[in-house]
Amino acid sequence: MADWTDIYDFLQPKPPQFCPEEPSLTQKAFLRSSHLEALFGGAAGGGKSSALLMAALQYVDVPNYSAILFRRTYADLNLPGALMDRFLSWVKEHDSVRWNGSTYVATFPSGARITFGYLNNQNDYLRYKSSEFQFIGMDEVTEIREFDYRYLFSRLRKPNQGPLSEVPLRMRCASNPAPNWVRQRFITEADESPDRVFVPSFLDDNPGIDPVSYRRALQEIDPIERQRLENGDWWAVTTGSLFNRESFIVVEPTDLPDFTNPEWCRFWDLAATEPSHINPDPDFTVGALGAFDKGVFYIIDIQRIRKNGADIERLISKTAELDGPHVPIRMEMEPGSSGKNLIDQYARYVLPGSDFIGIRATGDKTTRARPYAAAVANGNVRLVRGPWITDFLDEMATFPESSWHDDQVDAVSGCFNEVAGLGHKQRGRVSIII
Repeated sequence: MADWTDIYDFLQPKPPQFCPEEPSLTQKAFLRSSHLEALFGGAAGGGKSSALLMAALQYVDVPNYSAILFRRTYADLNLPGALMDRFLSWVKEHDSVRWNGSTYVATFPSGARITFGYLNNQNDYLRYKSSEFQFIGMDEVTEIREFDYRYLFSRLRKPNQGPLSEVPLRMRCASNPAPNWVRQRFITEADESPDRVFVPSFLDDNPGIDPVSYRRALQEIDPIERQRLENGDWWAVTTGSLFNRESFIVVEPTDLPDFTNPEWCRFWDLAATEPSHINPDPDFTVGALGAFDKGVFYIIDIQRIRKNGADIERLISKTAELDGPHVPIRMEMEPGSSGKNLIDQYARYVLPGSDFIGIRATGDKTTRARPYAAAVANGNVRLVRGPWITDFLDEMATFPESSWHDDQVDAVSGCFNEVAGLGHKQRGRVSIII
């Protein structure tokens, strides 16, 4: 007969030290996970921040254990009830835990440390370039750049001897749903890595919150955000009226035709703003590569960047080199002399010798997108599989009703209209010949 006490004890996670809260069932599943990478999240109020803190605290009894916990900004860390504030409320009764308010480092009696950090600016990850951690946690990971997240795997290390060698290396994160790279990595590609797991959590999982009053408060927000926060729905997005997500046909790069007599174009829609504390989510510069072959429009590649002018120029020049001289380059030209001057600058200094034309936009974005949308609806558009597809489809599916980004719509519409021969009918051209 099975000894259920032994089985129960085996299934319990290593208890988090210095933690005044009893882990919920879903938090225990998260703490028990042996995967290298785990995401805990979904609905608001499911105990995400506490779960991360508990996970970081599991091994503070091991000498020289080192953990770090991130939010996007320091202000996010320090808000009342947020990650660092909650941690300090947990350990304030323990005189043996020393807190350094200048470096945001807590040192435990064993010599173990938990550090708090942020990844707001483009190069913030460089602060941790020489660091070693056995645990890295990110709260609201959907607000953090994918590059920073992936880079920090390189900081997960441990010795091969001594007590610390027995501590598992763990990358842990938590978040409410958002239609970005986190959804792609943990939900869409859930079965592609045996070292990655998603542990869903819901409002009713957290005994420390009154679910009735919280659900009443959530009724005041917009229905899409409410669906994400109340039900943990990762696929809740504002539905646009122009594109049906299911109408896009995705093909593998190996399935492309020979393109015997294609009409090519790389079309750029420019923006020149980097994320900042004033505008954390600016527009993208987008370059869409498309080709027509036997009545079918193939979207082959999307280049997407949020940088300043010099970085954008380098990307456009490098992309032209990779595309090859057989691909014409078109760029939307802003009204007025400044737009013409920018096209002239690109023609002379960035793309000299290229088949490059600046194109004045006429009509609104929706009007310009309608021919391309009709081709999608008729099954005549193919997407060549690549890392850009998830964000691309999210944007298409919400256009034009959503206030989300529409830069990819603009770039692809411009590309489609050029290779379909519609550009000269809808737009004026400025050709700069050197």
